[in-house]
Amino acid sequence: MSEVNAGDLRPIQSADDILETYAGTGNNAKTGVEIELTYFDPQSPNLRPMTIPQNKVVKNAANAKYGNDFARNEPTPETLEISSFAKGPDNLKAIMSDTQDKIEKLTTQAADIGLKRSYFQHLPEQTAANLLGNVMDIERYQAFFDPPREDMMGVAAYFSVCKSNQVSISYRTPNHLLENIRRLYLLAPFLFMIMDNNAPFDEGKIFNGHTGMRHRTALKNHGGIPPQIFTATSGEDYINAHIDQVMNNPLFVYYDQKGKLIRLPSGTWTSFNKLKEQNLNTTTNYFFSESILWPDIKIAALKNENGEVINHRYEARMFGVGLHQHQTALLITAALAFDNDFAESIDDLLFRYGFNISDLNDLKHVVDTSYYKAQKHNGKFLNIGYGTGQMIDFSNEFSDLISRSSLMQNYQEELAPLLTICRTGCTDSKVNALLFNTLEKAQDFQRSYDPEIFLNPNQCARTLFEKEIIKHPKTTSDCSAV
Repeated sequence: MSEVNAGDLRPIQSADDILETYAGTGNNAKTGVEIELTYFDPQSPNLRPMTIPQNKVVKNAANAKYGNDFARNEPTPETLEISSFAKGPDNLKAIMSDTQDKIEKLTTQAADIGLKRSYFQHLPEQTAANLLGNVMDIERYQAFFDPPREDMMGVAAYFSVCKSNQVSISYRTPNHLLENIRRLYLLAPFLFMIMDNNAPFDEGKIFNGHTGMRHRTALKNHGGIPPQIFTATSGEDYINAHIDQVMNNPLFVYYDQKGKLIRLPSGTWTSFNKLKEQNLNTTTNYFFSESILWPDIKIAALKNENGEVINHRYEARMFGVGLHQHQTALLITAALAFDNDFAESIDDLLFRYGFNISDLNDLKHVVDTSYYKAQKHNGKFLNIGYGTGQMIDFSNEFSDLISRSSLMQNYQEELAPLLTICRTGCTDSKVNALLFNTLEKAQDFQRSYDPEIFLNPNQCARTLFEKEIIKHPKTTSDCSAV
């Protein structure tokens, strides 16, 4: 979760007071990745998640060695987040190297006290209730989830159960922002599916859909797809609608004049605009309200070294966590943002599959339907409808286009996991469903797998488990294809 400067009491009366922070970064646009890593005790009978004391040991040791902001907390203690540095599109290899290095360093710190990284992006046996029994003793997380309000249980479950990678782009101009955010929303059902790395369980029970997408529905008007995707005709339109959304975002927590978080009782809400009645329409509360909008592609603040907001970025949040996902997510998002020819070819591909941005009313129906089919894929994975076609066919065409992207020509090894998944239909979650179809099998693998598999991010589950897939009696034709 994003943090805010709790002491900025400058008032914001209207969009005019904040609009300049959405101008874009011009030719200085950059990208970077955030990764949520989950750890557990492989020696414990029930694979106990990393505890609060263990979290503090790992985080403090990592920050002491590598810098104060190296590892950051999430609401529950089993997860720590790291982030790459941000650089321009000519430095993607450096970003990937930085990310991989930080993953290995944090995982080594955890291993030093007997903890192991989850192979899956979640802990398959853990329920939200189990995880939320230990909320980090950080003011913001305590106010949010200790305990969760009765009407926020679904939101709390999402933040405890689901893990993801997020890729940020400091967009060039408002129109660059809208073009990329809209394109990513049209691609979101496809990206959710090809990047998923869950075992086939949700809170310990068999689940044959997309776990992350299911839990995100609990976010309601705090998440999902913002309505301005289907109404904005320019980047300025989109930003103004976003600012209005921030100012009217239902809040259950806000900052008072002393910088203290105030939590409202269940069923009670306020908003930035309502806080004007208490003279609490501060810069702190504006950016706090923005930070608790959690759509699939988020607009988030860019800050300087003093924590002051100087601009904004968009953050794609539909990527799972696993062997390759941190670098695959970066390559896809960067190619769409910085290779105009590739982006236009994807727009043409989307149009051929029924995503027509010149008819925004019909577009909403097509996107909503595609989201629904991905969320409830019922074990079909890429063999589902997408727009007016089939996702597996779209996937094959997407792989051909990204392999020809001029920006991607020096990343063929790094693209290998993506191309394998797109051309076989064999996503990491599909392999997991094939090989770990009981909770006992998933847990046994968690205990026994060799952590060194994470040293090679140029592989996906299809390549890692090639021998097991081929000899498996239930192998399907797309997973057995090379």
